[in-house]
Amino acid sequence: MAKIIMYDNGDGVSIVSPAPGVDIKEVIAVSVPKKADYKIMDAAQLPQSREYRDAWTMNGVDIKKAKEIHLNKIRPVRDAKLKELDIEWMRAIENGESKLAGDIAAKKQKLRDVTERKDFKSIKKIEDIERFWPEILEG
Repeated sequence: MAKIIMYDNGDGVSIVSPAPGVDIKEVIAVSVPKKADYKIMDAAQLPQSREYRDAWTMNGVDIKKAKEIHLNKIRPVRDAKLKELDIEWMRAIENGESKLAGDIAAKKQKLRDVTERKDFKSIKKIEDIERFWPEILEG
């Protein structure tokens, strides 16, 4: 199994993959900053998905950071839907359709609340974060 070096770069972790035939101690001496915390591990121990790479730590995945990364994927989709609803809401107001405008306003509020959902806040595993996609954002 290929060995890699993971070290704390002060803003997360960096990964160094030594070239075949190069002594790993030489790579550490050249590539890992002095006094940096590091460990040698099998490449297979890294998380399978690189999607949450910025949430990796020396001890696994920082769930709080992974959630923020995921929310940053949700926000643009939500924002596009809010823009569409803004137009529908303005048309309803212009046409005097207050019930329709109220329904649209309620849907917009649900979209705003997507990033504050209790079911998402209670997630503790990266696999559950990856699967989380609110139905209101579909279609």
